[in-house]
Amino acid sequence: MVTPPAVQAYLRRATRLLPPTAARRVRAELHGNLHQSMLDARLRGLNEPDAWAAALTEAGPALPAALHLARTHTLGLALRWLLAAGLLGGAAYAMQGTHPAAITPATTQAQP
Repeated sequence: MVTPPAVQAYLRRATRLLPPTAARRVRAELHGNLHQSMLDARLRGLNEPDAWAAALTEAGPALPAALHLARTHTLGLALRWLLAAGLLGGAAYAMQGTHPAAITPATTQAQP
């Protein structure tokens, strides 16, 4: 069974915002879900091309799917990078030795 070009195009559009490794994994999973939907449509009596079209219709537009997948698969990575940058920035600030805790107060002279 050959995957129709419309399905391949949908898979590319739905995973275009993902890093390459994640895109391959997600594309394989999405393909499996679409294939199962197509088989379900075949059981309802549709021929194969109509069943693929029904599976794509059931999946919904590719752009909202791409945004949802990007949020799911890259937000955690972005948060980890931000946390690491914050920690490194804090460590660099602490190591430079010019923060207020490292400055000793000036001595004052007693005035008569």
